[in-house]
Amino acid sequence: MSAAKCAVVAITVLSLVSLIAWRGLDSLVHTRERLQPEADEVRELLVAFGQIERDLAQVVNTSFVPLATAPLTVRTGTPAGFEMVRFAPVIEGSPSAVQLVIYEIRDGRLMRLSSVPSVALDAPPSSTLTETPLLAGVQAMQLRVWQPGRGWAPPEAASSPGPRAAPPGLELIVERADGRQYRRVLLVGMG
Repeated sequence: MSAAKCAVVAITVLSLVSLIAWRGLDSLVHTRERLQPEADEVRELLVAFGQIERDLAQVVNTSFVPLATAPLTVRTGTPAGFEMVRFAPVIEGSPSAVQLVIYEIRDGRLMRLSSVPSVALDAPPSSTLTETPLLAGVQAMQLRVWQPGRGWAPPEAASSPGPRAAPPGLELIVERADGRQYRRVLLVGMG
């Protein structure tokens, strides 16, 4: 076989290999583009549920710290949501502080509202709240509380006037605008 024929065969083989490689790379890029929105949504859900879990873990225990209000209150009206008095993140050299944190749905978004940390043991004032959007495309939120000896109950069953202990668990169901629901069971005050 002449050198020219060998060169033509080699060029043809290399062309086929590069064409196969290009098709594989193109398929990889298209798959990534298709999966990226789902990955972003999963990341948003993990961040939102993670923040709620961290906040609930720091709910004030009324056995040790007397409060004028309940440490966790579930609202069933509009907007549905819940609010808690939690220990604020510790700043070195500063006394322990409490913070009011509220979760509610506003304009199709799951919002986290938080007060400035306060060393007063009463629930901090809710007049100056920092708003942080956590999750977009939220249609509704359903909540249930765990009552020892009774199991899961609607929030109204746990409500009583004045200070009381927080329930040990909270079930949160977030319904997205497209109808998908995400359920999370969270421990309260276990931080």
